[in-house]
Parts: sequence; structure tokens; C-alpha cells
Amino acid sequence: MKKTAILSIVSLFLLSYAWSAPRYIETTRNANIRSGPSTSSTLVATSRKSDVFQLVEETENWYLIRMFSGSDRYLYKTLGRLTPYEPALPGTIEERRKVFSEWNESDREAKADADRRYPPESSLERNLTYFQLQSDRKKLEIAHKYNLQPPDLRRIVLEGNFKGW
Repeated sequence: MKKTAILSIVSLFLLSYAWSAPRYIETTRNANIRSGPSTSSTLVATSRKSDVFQLVEETENWYLIRMFSGSDRYLYKTLGRLTPYEPALPGTIEERRKVFSEWNESDREAKADADRRYPPESSLERNLTYFQLQSDRKKLEIAHKYNLQPPDLRRIVLEGNFKGW
């Protein structure tokens, strides 16, 4: 009886972990990432073939993916596929510090762009939306520049914040 209870608890734990573990999408070719589930929605960025993104949800025609700004973006389903992926901390600490520095600079640039285009005192909502779009675009460019997958770039940022770079 005791053995069965322990096995049940362990099985339940493993199943809940498997259901909560992040799932990933790999692009099968260069693909447009959009702000909404329509080809007429705002173009956020263009991924390269084999870019990997965290999957949030799957619909009939679209993958909802998590981008750097924390916003969810859309990838047309025929342009990606589910993939096993394990994020890592690539490169040396010096390389990761450089990437982290560029990440922070891209935020400053995106904020300046948004403030110029939509001054926050006159249109805060448009300012924030534009900032998130620019932020996602610039950070994907950093990932491409350093041949990093977006989940790995996110890990570098977590490391940099934790270590106070």
C-alpha cells in the first residue's frame, strides 16, 4: 500500500513536470513574426531558418510564441515545427557579458525610438506598444548577430541580471 502511494505521487509529479515544461518551435525557413494572428498584422521581425522560440499556444493556423519583450507574437504554422530544445548558456563569460551589454543598449535605443515616435505624455499606450515591437526586433537581431537561439539569449540576460553586470 505504501509503495503504491509513493509510486502514485512520483508519477503525478513527473506528469505535472512534463506538462509544465516549456515547448519550443523551430522555424523551417525565414519567417515573418507578427503582432497578431493575421498576415495583415504588424510585422514584428523576421526569423531565420532554424530559429527556436518558446511555444505559448497552438491554434489551427498559428503558433503563439513568446518574444523578448514578454509579449506573445504569432508565427504562421506552416513555417515552424515542434522541436526538442534545451536552452543553455553558450560561450565564455566575456562573450555573454558583451551580449548582455548589447541587450541593455537595445532597450535604450528602443525606448528612445518609441519616445520620439509616440511621446509618452501624449500617447502612453502607443509608446509602450511601439517600444515592445522595437525591443523584440532589436533583440532578435542580437540573437542573429551572435548565432544564439532566443531561449539562450534569454538565459544570458537572466545570468547578467543575477550577477549584476
